[in-house]
Amino acid sequence: MEAPTPVSAYLHSATMVKAGLYLVARFTPIFAASEVWIWLVTGIGLLTLFWGSIFAVKQTDLKAILAFSTVSQLGLIMSLLGAGAITMHTNEDIFTFAMFAAIFHLINHATFKGSLFMIAGIVDHETGQGISGSLVG
Repeated sequence: MEAPTPVSAYLHSATMVKAGLYLVARFTPIFAASEVWIWLVTGIGLLTLFWGSIFAVKQTDLKAILAFSTVSQLGLIMSLLGAGAITMHTNEDIFTFAMFAAIFHLINHATFKGSLFMIAGIVDHETGQGISGSLVG
């Protein structure tokens, strides 16, 4: 997971890590009629969300924290896509809002995560941590 800061900023904010989520969003209208799709997408999303957040808390390097928080954010988007798929079975507005929130956060995440990686790179550089440095001695 060691890379120069501009590379990390590009990888974690660009479409490279979001291609799978884009496919899930595009296939949801087709497969959402199946309850298996809803449970599978929501379950994998929640599992990824909690796994990424737990591992983010354990990290000591700024860029590693941001990398695992990216995994957690992608899990959030995936679980929102799964919850939004319930719209095919019911007309409740909450599930429509979940789908809107997922697509909005997919775009929103790209804008703020690149900036966060660049700031983390500046902090690493100024504190002398370098590529493989950590916050804890």
